[in-house]
Amino acid sequence: MIDKFPQHTAPHYPMKEFFKSVLASTIGTFLAGLGLCFLMFVLMVGLVSSSGSQPESTPVLVKPKTMLVIGNGLAINDTPAHGTPGLTSFLSGTPMPEVDLLRALEAIDLAAKDNNVVGLLIAGEIEAGIVQLNELRQAILKFKESKKPVIGWVENTSQREYYLTSVADKIYMHPASEVELKGLASYNMYYGEMLKLFGVGVQVTKVGKYKSAVEPFLGDKMSEPAREQTAQLLNGVWNRLLTDVSLSRQVTIASLRRAADDAGIYSAEKAKSLKLIDGIRQRDELITELRKIGAGADESGTSFRQISLAKYAHKVQLPRRGERIAIVYAEGEIVDGWGGVGEIGGDRLARDLRELRADPRLRAVVLRVNSPGGSAFASDIIAREVGLLRNKGIPVVVSMGDLAASGGYYIAARGSVIMADPATITGSIGVFGLHFNYQELAKKVNLGTDGVKTNRYANLFDMDHAATPEEMAVVQATVDSIYEDFLKVVGEGRKMERNNVHEIAQGRVWLGLNARENGLVDKFGGLRDAIREAKVLAKINDAEIIQVPALHSGRENILQTLLSEDSHEMPLFARAQSKDPALLFLKSHAEVLKAIRSLNDPRGVYLSCPVRGAGR
Repeated sequence: MIDKFPQHTAPHYPMKEFFKSVLASTIGTFLAGLGLCFLMFVLMVGLVSSSGSQPESTPVLVKPKTMLVIGNGLAINDTPAHGTPGLTSFLSGTPMPEVDLLRALEAIDLAAKDNNVVGLLIAGEIEAGIVQLNELRQAILKFKESKKPVIGWVENTSQREYYLTSVADKIYMHPASEVELKGLASYNMYYGEMLKLFGVGVQVTKVGKYKSAVEPFLGDKMSEPAREQTAQLLNGVWNRLLTDVSLSRQVTIASLRRAADDAGIYSAEKAKSLKLIDGIRQRDELITELRKIGAGADESGTSFRQISLAKYAHKVQLPRRGERIAIVYAEGEIVDGWGGVGEIGGDRLARDLRELRADPRLRAVVLRVNSPGGSAFASDIIAREVGLLRNKGIPVVVSMGDLAASGGYYIAARGSVIMADPATITGSIGVFGLHFNYQELAKKVNLGTDGVKTNRYANLFDMDHAATPEEMAVVQATVDSIYEDFLKVVGEGRKMERNNVHEIAQGRVWLGLNARENGLVDKFGGLRDAIREAKVLAKINDAEIIQVPALHSGRENILQTLLSEDSHEMPLFARAQSKDPALLFLKSHAEVLKAIRSLNDPRGVYLSCPVRGAGR
């Protein structure tokens, strides 16, 4: 997505204003009123938060015969300092505790050696991407080597949650609940015909046959190239999920495919007959089962002794000896400037990399990328700093999460080694721009526009008129130039000829599996594999691990404290996510509003990937 090019010296973004109006009309007064109340609340919280600081966290005490619980309303983020939870978290109903991926993985390793932890229970809701879930699965498989039991609990479990649960030794399910196994889907809304009806004009400048992010504004259906690449992505991820579940549950992939086609949602009895679970239990029977395998009684005597992964992760101490390896997190939309919560601010991340380059103890950087891209200008600023690190002799190992595409790949391309999961979505090497105008709409409502200008292009892409062929040519030349820059950055980083890059570029989105075959990725592996690779490249054995940005400490926003687990320890069978359809509706549109806000590239040109996940 892209707004118009800024005019004169004071950039402004009329496209964003236009879409705010359209969305406001679509979502209605209810969303606007709720959003206003929320913003006022956050503002008041921000003012109050400046008056005090939070106390130091207390040590985590784990009593003997404790079960480690994974899930139970848990959000896994790549970035430790994820910031104050935004509108989506606020609307989720009950706050979800959060933990960064590295500490989650290290905590599972620690639990395997902890004599007070007798086993692991995978239960309840977990918010994480497919790649993150796979890294958790690998850590749990390693945990199993300790011979401690791993139990799964299914209670109205989603397909993604079942994917993680399937790694358990035994899986039990509540008799009145359901489990999903239905396949993946990816659908978009297409506004093109609606915009024409309103009299809103849309003009496109782009490079790349597969650069489909502009399609929702042009027509009412998916193009064939977009359909082709989306089908390939979904089938690739689905095959990966089926393969992993098949190995864990000792069932055939064919039987899992039939199950997904037969119904998609299964009762406990049917799930057991399909071997998706091992047994059916009531909640109290699950507690009895856990007590039998070694879990102690809780203080009330009615449940079992447990600790959540989010809380247990506070016991993790990252290495603090030796020379330094920095894990730098690039998670979210890439935006120009400093960026906000859940965004990659080009200026901020470039500053972080620049300061690391000046650290005499730094020996390597792991750049963890989980981004669909965004601002072309901000991406270029970040990519420059990655190159300067390498020029200084500091290896940069790129670790790709669920999504490292378009601008996300641009900032990764100059890495020393690029590592990804086979299910990572990457590539999308292409550029696009959009120009919206209300010329026809103005005619319909008898709205006149008039004025004077000093030069031919002084009102370039003002929204009161459709761009002329000459104006479109000016912007197309800019888009073409940025595309060539993109090819150059990838060619230099991957040691490929321009035409070879162009052949696999053109906005095409690839799975990590295919990206390794065509040279966009070097190796498969997760975050901790990337850390080990960084040590090898830096030729060091021990290293102090620093995370950028780091965990919060000291002064924090009161809203964040209210939504933290320390202030609200979730009971095992509590629901973290609200199922209120009104709140779910608002959450879905909150992400759209957030995406529009991120469109702030100073030239109005974007390296964005249209695929934000591997379906649902």
